[in-house]
Amino acid sequence: MPTKKQKPPKVARKLALALAKAGAKGQVKKLAAMLKAIESAGDAGKPGTWEYYAHRFRLWLAGGMAGETPFSIFRAGGNKKLPFFTFSSLPGFDCPGKGDCLFWCYSFKAWRYPAAFFRQLQNSMLLRSKHGRQIVLKAWREIPANRTVRLYVDGDFYSASALRYWMKACRERNDLRVYGYSKSWELFLQL
Repeated sequence: MPTKKQKPPKVARKLALALAKAGAKGQVKKLAAMLKAIESAGDAGKPGTWEYYAHRFRLWLAGGMAGETPFSIFRAGGNKKLPFFTFSSLPGFDCPGKGDCLFWCYSFKAWRYPAAFFRQLQNSMLLRSKHGRQIVLKAWREIPANRTVRLYVDGDFYSASALRYWMKACRERNDLRVYGYSKSWELFLQL
């Protein structure tokens, strides 16, 4: 598997796309089988590798996505450009307003880092179930007061119900400064 400075091989990109597709469609058994195959391809005990994160993610799926999530839902501090809390989901798969930008979307570059990919996959899957949304809401409520939150650094509101969910969550936390960018204009018009 690639190191931090190397780009992943094409196989890794294809595999990440297959994992994302299965996760976005809720195909848990198929996703678990692919994760198991990744684990067995290398050392699943070596932190920072695709095998390691695939193992953590598969165990979480096997537990019914209950308990502690394998990755933080909101990323605190981000990087030097993003000194605040961020939320991301799968690019492309969660972007109903995507257009030509899909083919040059910067968000796919984050998939060089398996932890970033699996956080996006986890968040996309959480938002697609009532139980998962409760887990996200719990993490939302734990963000300290008077902070800035950027929704969807990667990904976008994938449905009108997801947009309504976030609008309600934002109203609940008027102590937060929340913003984001979206190409899902049609969903906003449905509100």
